[in-house]
Amino acid sequence: MAQVILDTVAYNALLEGNKTVVEVINSAKELVMPFVVIGELKYGYLKGSRREHNEQTLEQFLSQPYVRVELARVETAAHYAELYVYAERRGRALSHNDLWIAALAKETGLPLVTLDKDFVVFEEILGKQLHILPTQNH
Repeated sequence: MAQVILDTVAYNALLEGNKTVVEVINSAKELVMPFVVIGELKYGYLKGSRREHNEQTLEQFLSQPYVRVELARVETAAHYAELYVYAERRGRALSHNDLWIAALAKETGLPLVTLDKDFVVFEEILGKQLHILPTQNH
């Protein structure tokens, strides 16, 4: 995969050395971090005991030439609304952040790498773009 979108769970799994995530990341030429993932991470850092360390690790990661931050646009908001309704009609409640991440994946056409099984509701829409990896190291 040339480019992949990472969600929050995949980023944290990467830091923990999850072998499957590391393999996917190593095969990518560019890692795309949705703006909302950065927000989720910073929220967690504010609540945690290792804020400074985690902030530094994130800043180092984001400064790499192969990492790009993806922002939302008007088109992203339209995809967000569509995915929100789609999930609701299937009785699935996803976090708003996960909806934004899925919307960015739909808009960009890039593969979404996650370990979060909540995204399975979007298999039909995202198809081969959706890569739900196993949560354990193998």
